[in-house]
Amino acid sequence: MTTKKLIEQIEGEANIYFDMKDGVVDFATVAFPHFRGLESILKGKNIMDALVITPRVCGICGHAHLMATVRAIEDAYKNAGETVVLNEKIEKIREFTLVMEIIQNHFKWIYLTIIPSLAKLSKSEDIQTPLKGAFGASLATKALAIFAGQWPHSSYMIPGGVTTDPTNIEILKAQSYVEELISFYEKEALGLSLEKFLNLESCTEFNTLEGDIRDLEKALVKEEMNKKGFSHDRFLVLGKHNYTVPSKLKQTRVFSVDAKYVEDVTTYSPKEKSYAKNAQYKNEYYETGPLSRMMAIGFPIVKNMHRRFKDSAYSRVMARVFELAYLLKHSKSLLQSISIDQPSYLKTADINKLTASGRGVVEAPRGPLIHEIDIKDGLIQKYKIITPTQFNIGSSQKPSLTPAQKAMTGLTQEEALFVFRTFDVCSVCTTH
Repeated sequence: MTTKKLIEQIEGEANIYFDMKDGVVDFATVAFPHFRGLESILKGKNIMDALVITPRVCGICGHAHLMATVRAIEDAYKNAGETVVLNEKIEKIREFTLVMEIIQNHFKWIYLTIIPSLAKLSKSEDIQTPLKGAFGASLATKALAIFAGQWPHSSYMIPGGVTTDPTNIEILKAQSYVEELISFYEKEALGLSLEKFLNLESCTEFNTLEGDIRDLEKALVKEEMNKKGFSHDRFLVLGKHNYTVPSKLKQTRVFSVDAKYVEDVTTYSPKEKSYAKNAQYKNEYYETGPLSRMMAIGFPIVKNMHRRFKDSAYSRVMARVFELAYLLKHSKSLLQSISIDQPSYLKTADINKLTASGRGVVEAPRGPLIHEIDIKDGLIQKYKIITPTQFNIGSSQKPSLTPAQKAMTGLTQEEALFVFRTFDVCSVCTTH
C-alpha cells in the first residue's frame, strides 16, 4: 500500500510517498513539486546581479547563498590569474553574519519544527514553546543586520570585501544582542551556563539540565529516537570556516575532501514530477549539516553520542542543539577580535572584463552549499547551485538510498515523518 503525505512547516513544501509493508515503511520517495528556475534567470545577467538574485533563493539561508556567490566570483578571479586579498576584518565580519544566520535557523528549527513535531508524535503538549524560537531568531537577525543592513536577502558582501564599515558603537550593539541571546538560551533552553553545557562529556549528564533541552532529550529517548532514524553513518563537510573542518567521515574515519567531486544526479520520483536533483560525493550519499560538522571537529559529547547511538535521529537533533551553543560562543569571540582600523574592501580588477569559471562553497545551516559559475566578459554563461537538502533529502532507487530515505525505512509512518524533519528540510533551496 502506498500513502502520500504533504510536508508543510518546512521552508516550502514536499510530498512523501510511503510504500508500507507490515505497518512500517518499506520504501519512501520524495517529490519537490514547485519549479522556480533561479539558475535560468541568472543566465545572461551581469555577474554582479547575482549578489541581489541569489540571496532570494531562500528566506532562511539567503545569506549563505550570498557568501557562496561571492566566493565563486573571487575563485573566478583567482582562476583568471587575478589576486583577491581579504583581510581579517572582512573574513570575520562575513563569518559572524553567516554564523548568526545559522543560529537563527537552529532556533526556529528546534522550537518551531522539532519540538512541535515531537510533541505531536508523543501526543504530549508539555514542550510546546514556539515563541521562544521566534524570539531567539529575532535577536540573531538583529545582530546580523547591524553589519548586513537587513535580513533576509542582504547583499552586503561583494568581491573583495563587504560594504559595511562598522564603528565601535555598532560592534558593542552587536555584542549586546549576542550576550542577550546567550543569556536567553542559558535560561530557557539549558538551565545552566553555556560553558558548562559545552563541557558536558556524557549524554547521562542531560539529567542535570533544567530547561527545554532536558524535556526535548527526554522526549527523544521516550520515543526511542536513539534507536531509530539511522542512515549510512557517512558525513560530509565541504565549506572552509573557523567553526568546522572540511572532511569526509565514514563512521569515525576521516578523509580529505574536494568539492569538485560533488555531482548532482536525477531524482527518482515515479509518482509525481519533482523539480529537485540529488547530490552525491564520488557516487555515494552522505549526510550533511550539524551532526557532520560536529563530528568533523571531534566535539567530545557529540562523539559520545555517536559512539552510543550512531547517526540516529537522537544524535542528529542533539548535535544541532550543541552546534547552536558552540556557534554562540564562537560568535562572541569573533566580535571581540574585529579590528575596525582595517579596510572593509580591497579593490579587485574590473569585473566587466572577467572571463573565468569559479566555485564557491559555504557551510549553510543544513550543510554544504555550492555555487558554480562560468563568466565571460562579466556576464553569466552558466550558473549552477547544489544545496544541502539535495544531499540529505534526495530520492533514489534501491539499493542506493539517500540519507533521509534510509533513515525512514523500517519506521511507522508517524515516526518516519518526524525523522524526515530531523534533517531540516528546505524545499525552496532544492528547487532553485
